[in-house]
Formats: sequence, structure tokens, C-alpha cells
Amino acid sequence: MCGRYRLSRRKQLVEEYFDAVSGEKDWSPRYNIAPTQPVPVIRQNPKEPVRELSLVQAAELPRVPDRETTPAPS
Repeated sequence: MCGRYRLSRRKQLVEEYFDAVSGEKDWSPRYNIAPTQPVPVIRQNPKEPVRELSLVQAAELPRVPDRETTPAPS
């Protein structure tokens, strides 16, 4: 993962700032988030004028080479 990702605000402050609703559990600020840890995202509901806060797992996916352009090992 390039660089660092941090979560320096509590859930209540994030919800208030973005006027978002959430059913997720509370979290504590973390200053070095690993790719396997859940992180909050704010999503706009397309059917209702409401923002939703959800926890997702951030992960860096490796690039899978295209079979047609990858040379065969010799």
C-alpha cells in the first residue's frame, strides 16, 4: 500500500460532518490503517436524499497480467 491512511475522527463527528446515518459500531481513531482493517466510506443513496456511512475493507489488489500480452516463460 502506498503511503499511509489514517482515521483521526470518531464516528459521531464523521456522521455529523457528512450528515450521514449509520448502523455500524463505533470506532476509535487509528493512525496507521492496514489493508485488512475496515475503514468508513460515505455513500449517497441513489433512491433517497440521504448519505450512508458503511465500513468496508480496504485492500490493494495485485495486478493480474493479461494472458494475451504476457510472454510464455522460456
